[in-house]
Amino acid sequence: MSENRSKKPRGRIASWLVGLGAVLLSLGGKLKSLLPLLKLGKFGGTIISLVISVWAYTVFYPLELAIGLVLLILIHELGHVWAAKRKGLPVTAPAFIPFLGALIMMKRQPQDAVTEAYIAYGGPLVGTIGALACYGLGMITDNEVFYVIAMLGFFINLFNLIPVHPLDGGRIVVAITRWLWVVGLVIGLALIIYLQSLLLLVFYLLFVFEIWSTFRKRKQGLKPRTIRQVLQVPTEHFLQNGVWVPGEEHRRPLFFRQYCDLNTQMHMVDIEYPGVGVIGRFNEFEGQIEKVELIQTRRMDDVYPSIVQMVIEITYFVSSAEFIEKEKRYFQIPLKKRIQFSVAYVGLIALLIYMMVITYPFIERVPTATG
Repeated sequence: MSENRSKKPRGRIASWLVGLGAVLLSLGGKLKSLLPLLKLGKFGGTIISLVISVWAYTVFYPLELAIGLVLLILIHELGHVWAAKRKGLPVTAPAFIPFLGALIMMKRQPQDAVTEAYIAYGGPLVGTIGALACYGLGMITDNEVFYVIAMLGFFINLFNLIPVHPLDGGRIVVAITRWLWVVGLVIGLALIIYLQSLLLLVFYLLFVFEIWSTFRKRKQGLKPRTIRQVLQVPTEHFLQNGVWVPGEEHRRPLFFRQYCDLNTQMHMVDIEYPGVGVIGRFNEFEGQIEKVELIQTRRMDDVYPSIVQMVIEITYFVSSAEFIEKEKRYFQIPLKKRIQFSVAYVGLIALLIYMMVITYPFIERVPTATG
């Protein structure tokens, strides 16, 4: 009996992957025609990725657990959205990634570590409230499934509080002390060895790379750097001004204007095409631009006929002194704020550990996808 149980999940995984492959193959070239559907609504991508995630989790869990898990992840991400809105920072709608969780993207980066920590803390805080509500439903209904979903929610939020970037904990502790990143390195390595978690290993390597990159930026002098950006430009901007859309391989220098917005105190860059005007704008650009060049133009007639993609190359300078000064301003945090975040961070960890302990007995009752 146990042997049959062990083979059945593998069979379901294989059939799920084969089914997914068959769907993709059957769509073939029609995939491009489906892309505009993702643009129909602000939450279209969220809904589609949510459904896909629920479908993926049903390979390992019953449907009710898969739905509960994904909903708790959604509540966690909405906590980030809520916190960002309170700070006046626009964000994208949540996007789900099966077996990795979900994420939101900030359209404008925080200007200080306190704001970054506040937005990061919103996810685990609201996520914990959602898990507590689920635990309460378990007490009211005496349904063990709610307890199990709540336990999963407590674990997800506790995991996110590990002081390792890009997890929420790594962003919260910047408002306490960055020395806690050292603690995160030790804890992270211990958990990787104990849990043998590939996901945590990926996060850990990203964290180590980020620390190394920051250290390297401090050591670098004034050196030129080059980045490429893709601008989405409406075709009508060219037609209205009587300017030909450049050829695919046409290269030419572009005008640019670098300035500081007096209202937001953000460094801005406007990219201009001769005869057309501004075709792109960048917020919070770090460094002094030397030149901007158009290197390629892509027509998108098969998907968005009214849009052309213009690939530009920006050459700029950033001095290590400027980087260090900006970093110093970013991490200037009042003592009162450090204490508040310390209490909130440790308190939430303690609450989650306590709830994990009292809900742990229910883990033995978790129904599996095979039983």
